[in-house]
Amino acid sequence: MPDAYCTTCDRKVTLLPTGRCPEGHLVRRQKGGKHRAPSSGWLARPVLSKPPRRSPPAHARTPQSNHPRPSLAPLPEPKRTPVVAAAQPPLWIRYDSTLVELFGFSEQRPLESATSLLTEPAPPTPALQTMPSLRDLHRPDDRPGDTTALVTRLWEVTETAPLIDDWEPDTFNTLATSTRMFRWPIIVAAVALLLGGLGLIQAASVIPDRAAADTTNAYHASIADYSSAVPGARATIAVVTDPTSDTASLSDAAVSLSSFDDSARDTFEVAAEPMPSVPFFVSTAPLDALTPIRQSMTNAADAGLTLENRIGAVLSYRLLTARSFQLPSLPTSATQDDIAALGVDLGLALTTTNAALSDLPDELFLADHKTGALQLAQRFEDWQVEYFEALRSGDTTQAEDLIRELTQRIDALNLQLDSSLAAIGTWANTQLDSLQTQLARIDTSF
Repeated sequence: MPDAYCTTCDRKVTLLPTGRCPEGHLVRRQKGGKHRAPSSGWLARPVLSKPPRRSPPAHARTPQSNHPRPSLAPLPEPKRTPVVAAAQPPLWIRYDSTLVELFGFSEQRPLESATSLLTEPAPPTPALQTMPSLRDLHRPDDRPGDTTALVTRLWEVTETAPLIDDWEPDTFNTLATSTRMFRWPIIVAAVALLLGGLGLIQAASVIPDRAAADTTNAYHASIADYSSAVPGARATIAVVTDPTSDTASLSDAAVSLSSFDDSARDTFEVAAEPMPSVPFFVSTAPLDALTPIRQSMTNAADAGLTLENRIGAVLSYRLLTARSFQLPSLPTSATQDDIAALGVDLGLALTTTNAALSDLPDELFLADHKTGALQLAQRFEDWQVEYFEALRSGDTTQAEDLIRELTQRIDALNLQLDSSLAAIGTWANTQLDSLQTQLARIDTSF
């Protein structure tokens, strides 16, 4: 019900449907009246039928004649009786409910019908009786674990059928035994699967060890073969660096040097092979332990291949220089026929020398000798012209000087080669000693 302020009662009161305060004072909306109603902004008009209009008292009616109104004594004020405010429906309803509100789509509070304001409010619905829980039924005199008493009390308050007097709860062992079922095929399959998994894990755990053992054996065999080729390489180096070695000895040394090259390459390839693959769930520590050995083998193979490459270059150098500057017999005097035959021989020697020197490999120890040989080959071409002119003119002294010049320069070039070969031999033996030490260290690390 909206509130209003009664000036007669001099307090805020609850407005009744009749428009009066609980004391019975009429509250009008006129500003000059004795009572003041709430503002029209928050006071709604109730949808009520008009009350019957009461006739004013006789002394208050409009006179029908020209007789003056008699003066009347004031009537005594009626006795005030306390009026108890009854619970009435609210008067804030402004209009009936719309279809949107009836279907529940409005966000505002649904509006009640004006007719419902005149009806008596329905009595409050008593709270539903809920089923008590076991905790609510617990009594201090119940023994711990006395389920029978609790269930009996719960049965009584929710009884829908006669109580069974001889009911007793079954023990847990009885319930479990009566519903237990053993599926032997599933159990046997699970045990077999477990044993198979354990066997697989055990078998897979030895795979890295076996792979490491096989790899180690391959490394050991390669190192053993490589070490056995070192003495042959030492003998080959001695032959290649010996100035007195002939062409046949140098050819045999090439075969021995090829065997040393094969051993070094085999060691390099074995060390470069990838590690065997193992299952992802096993440890690769045994294979990882071979990494330092693989690196040492690679270094030893590189050292051997470098040594073989340089010794092979020296061997090729010697075989090529052996075909250069092969001079025929040089006379100080000769006839025209002898000069013609000698010209053919010297021309062939010059051609062979130029072809051999053009194929000489680049070797650091033989760089000075190669430069001297190329310079002598250029002089050899001009020397032939001067030598044949001395023979045709019969100048034996000039012929002797030219022969002496050429032979001395060839001898000096050969001495320079011997010195370079000695330096190469010293370096090669030092490299072999270091290689042999590396191979022995690798062999003891397995």
